[in-house]
Amino acid sequence: MFPAEPPRAEVQLLDDDEPTLIFRRPPRSFSGMAMPIGAPAPVVAAPTRRSTSRLIALSAGAGLGFAAVLGAVVSMQLGAAGIDLRAGAALQPAAAAAAVLRSTGAAARVEARAEAAAPVQAKLEAVAPTIDLDARADATLDRAGVIPIPDGIITLPASFSSADGAYDLVVHFHGINDVVHAGYERAGLNAVVMIINMGISSGAYETRFSIRSYLPALLAKAQAALEARGLRDARLRRVALSAFSAGYAAVRGLLNQPGFADKVDAVLLLDGIHTGYMPLDHSLDMERLKPFGLFAEQAASGNKLMSITHSEITPNGDYAGTHESTDALLKLTGAQRSPGAGADAQAVYDLTGTAGEAKPRFDPLSEAHRGAFHVRGYPGTQKPDHVRHLTRMAETAVPDLVRHWSESPAR
Repeated sequence: MFPAEPPRAEVQLLDDDEPTLIFRRPPRSFSGMAMPIGAPAPVVAAPTRRSTSRLIALSAGAGLGFAAVLGAVVSMQLGAAGIDLRAGAALQPAAAAAAVLRSTGAAARVEARAEAAAPVQAKLEAVAPTIDLDARADATLDRAGVIPIPDGIITLPASFSSADGAYDLVVHFHGINDVVHAGYERAGLNAVVMIINMGISSGAYETRFSIRSYLPALLAKAQAALEARGLRDARLRRVALSAFSAGYAAVRGLLNQPGFADKVDAVLLLDGIHTGYMPLDHSLDMERLKPFGLFAEQAASGNKLMSITHSEITPNGDYAGTHESTDALLKLTGAQRSPGAGADAQAVYDLTGTAGEAKPRFDPLSEAHRGAFHVRGYPGTQKPDHVRHLTRMAETAVPDLVRHWSESPAR
């Protein structure tokens, strides 16, 4: 039996240059896992600091008035807290203003301080010169606000487009909505993003998503929502599962369902893969890792994509951390680690900007690649090091997905 998981706290991002963890109530210990089922979820603040004066300046190019900008600030704060920006008529002007700022790239510049070191640009669909833009399937697509669904939201990054109604979908588990949205948008992913948050218990994720009918019901809601928003001939093409921290348990529950794993084209795990130990010899419980191992083998052969990032955190409990658990997958696939850029202990800061913009580099200590199976191990044994796997996702695992879906034809 998989051992009970020790408590940990949810994350908030308030630091100027690098994320930190702030706890609503003192945790008993930190680990890469989540608090037990039934633990109350803390109130999460907005992911980044926002400057009203900067928004006002940016709004000039977007054609927004002062009142609309203030409404956008309120709207963004509500969106960060997971509140539906389209739920009531009173919020409509604010939601529209926020949407304009986001569509012009202004909100992304304000909210996302960590720029990708080598961003990968999505290869958006080319439109033939003879085709009227109004004939595109997304010509009337309403991108304002978010689309609420049970346990989460659906969001449309500015990089999403569809000429014929076909769309790829990423289902991401665990993470502040605005941070996840910004990560995929900064990486230039051409896909719809569904974000699911079920508190801070990995057990809650696995229990819910081990039910075979649950995700298909959410996919149906996503389809209906896109049709209602104006995407003509909307039809699902490819699905990727993405998870940070405790969200890995939802991915495990889904991959463990007979037949469903075949429909998943890609898996991204951001410092979130764990297993227990066997009671007799303290070896890894490989049965718990089996769904991930099978998918990793398919990725190594080039049939799927799997990208994993992990820290050096050792959990406080009788279960394996993300590094040790990932090593088991490397052994299954035959992939070998090699030193990464972060192995240079002197390369601590990225000084490409001014001194005030310098921020700690996030280079891997080690890397392993075989086929479309990618592993990057990063330094850090503290709480902010764990959070960084979420806030820097646009630089680490997400570019693998952008590249994979840009270069591979839909199957």
